[in-house]
Amino acid sequence: MENGDLVLINYIGKNKDGEIFDLTVEERAKEEDIYSSDAQYEPIPVLVGKNYVIEGLEEQIKEMEVGEEVEIDIPKEKAYGKRNTDNIETYPEKEFKNQGVTPNPGEELMIGNRRGRVISNNSGRVRIDFNHPLAGQDLNYWVEVVEKVEEDEEKAEKILDFKLGHGEIEFEDNKATIIHEHEDEEHSHTLPGQFKEDLRNDIVENTKFEEVEFKE
Repeated sequence: MENGDLVLINYIGKNKDGEIFDLTVEERAKEEDIYSSDAQYEPIPVLVGKNYVIEGLEEQIKEMEVGEEVEIDIPKEKAYGKRNTDNIETYPEKEFKNQGVTPNPGEELMIGNRRGRVISNNSGRVRIDFNHPLAGQDLNYWVEVVEKVEEDEEKAEKILDFKLGHGEIEFEDNKATIIHEHEDEEHSHTLPGQFKEDLRNDIVENTKFEEVEFKE
């Protein structure tokens, strides 16, 4: 595979203890008793060269053909990196109380635009770990390249699906129009400018479409 190729992959990811932390295979999820009716079990799109997956996994995908499957070990340096103590921060508990939030250890919270896990709440101080939950771990992946997407329309649809998870896309000549509808007024929001730019670039650089418009 080369940069710009879009492939659909199945995978099973295991942490350093051999426990599955993520997978796309429904049958395996049921076998391991980790099936969730809320999860989507289907191959995910990977636009090669665009960091849709961790570095070690993308390197492996580049060496694979459609229909091939392999199992690989990925060192932490090519997964989610080493744990960084600078990513553990302390906040006054009163900041959370003022917002009606009780920061319980083990829970995940959004602080600004960062997601962190509460590791302690003692003496009026709350410590939050912003490291990725898998930082500092060597990982194991089974991966299968299911399909290489060739049609530009389908590539654009898969890029939108990966980036946004919902929305519609319409095509006319060399133009793609992304329709982002709000579910309800309470959760209404527009897409951030940088997000739109990244999505636009992924489509323009890797398909025949020269223009991407957003309708919200």
